[in-house]
Amino acid sequence: MIPLIKEEVVNLQQWINVADFMDALAIGNALPGPIATKMSVVIGYHVAGIPGAVVSTVGIVLPSVVALVLLLKFVAYVKDNPRVRSMLKGLRPVVVAMLAYAAWDLSHGSLTNVATWIIGGVTLALMIFTKIHPALFIVAGALAGALLKL
Repeated sequence: MIPLIKEEVVNLQQWINVADFMDALAIGNALPGPIATKMSVVIGYHVAGIPGAVVSTVGIVLPSVVALVLLLKFVAYVKDNPRVRSMLKGLRPVVVAMLAYAAWDLSHGSLTNVATWIIGGVTLALMIFTKIHPALFIVAGALAGALLKL
């Protein structure tokens, strides 16, 4: 969702610039819950205040809720079908690739100097090789940014 939201609100509609989008994404990732919903609130508020935040939230949540309920009913009906199981297994690497693309796309606005590259690299390594809770990385990143005056 993040690359789709970025394309629409930064590139096409130009409601928000890349720096503000990245700030909203960073803050949104520090809070619990779905990032797309939080981003829609920020962008809706930026464009039209409280009414914009409400409308954008309903606009992003309602279609997903309806589609999910319908899809779950369908999947429950066909879940034991070998073709459906194979199809779902084929979707998994696509999701991984989409997440990797989102990370790559967002890296251009986040990895802007040597310090940010080091923060990102150390964080990635620690996430891969340790069991440190992700919330601690968010706090550490914010502190590093404040201390380094990024």
